Amino acid sequence: MFQIFIFSETKELRQMHHQDLLNMALSDASFIINENNLLSYDWTNQQINIDKMTVSDSDQKRLLSDAYFVVVFNQQPIIAGKRILEFSPTSYAYPVLSIRANSYQPNQPIQYALRNDRLGVNQAPYPFLNPDPTIAEAVKQHLRQLGKLVE
Repeated sequence: MFQIFIFSETKELRQMHHQDLLNMALSDASFIINENNLLSYDWTNQQINIDKMTVSDSDQKRLLSDAYFVVVFNQQPIIAGKRILEFSPTSYAYPVLSIRANSYQPNQPIQYALRNDRLGVNQAPYPFLNPDPTIAEAVKQHLRQLGKLVE
């Protein structure tokens, strides 16, 4: 199962090292993006498209604000970092889920781009941010089986 756990920004989280997010109690998440919310996962661009129709208006606000995230695959945290707006002037030395500008349009899905901020604006293809190729291939295969992978 592929999920993204969203944690509302708090003072404690801001002071935490991003790797420590991998050990967070997932039950503390303010929202969980699950496979039912997922429209597609564009592997080349590492873009995640979320169906707004599966998310309440109040939860959409949570999904479009600054927060922290943990990507979980088969109940194992595999990537953690900060969720930011696409054109945020702040740089982070760890993974970010960048909220794409189109996400605010009424007829568009919520779009996240998973990036290692140290890469800046490199051209696609973007790498999957867990460095273990076995995990990356397992996630890719799982999304392919769900019919949600765009290659």
